[in-house]
Amino acid sequence: MSVRPAEVKARLFDQVGGRCVYGCGRAADHLDHVMPKSRGGSNALANLAPCCTVCGTSKGSLTVVEWVTRMAVELAAGLPVAVLSSVEVAQVAA
Repeated sequence: MSVRPAEVKARLFDQVGGRCVYGCGRAADHLDHVMPKSRGGSNALANLAPCCTVCGTSKGSLTVVEWVTRMAVELAAGLPVAVLSSVEVAQVAA
């Protein structure tokens, strides 16, 4: 019995309640490679994470640690961070 990619994707989305794993609260709409394929990541289940387009695009080919670090530096410098709404930025600053 083989498992189809759509079934795997549905299962992963169900495991996180259909929300972006990166904590923004948006609905997940695709699978992200936690360790980007361009950096040696694979298509293994452990390397796939449901996320929203905004977070996935913002993260790009960075590792999660690099991406979070970049956002922290941008927030500390008062720069706009694409993945956060203005309300969330105000909450972080408070």
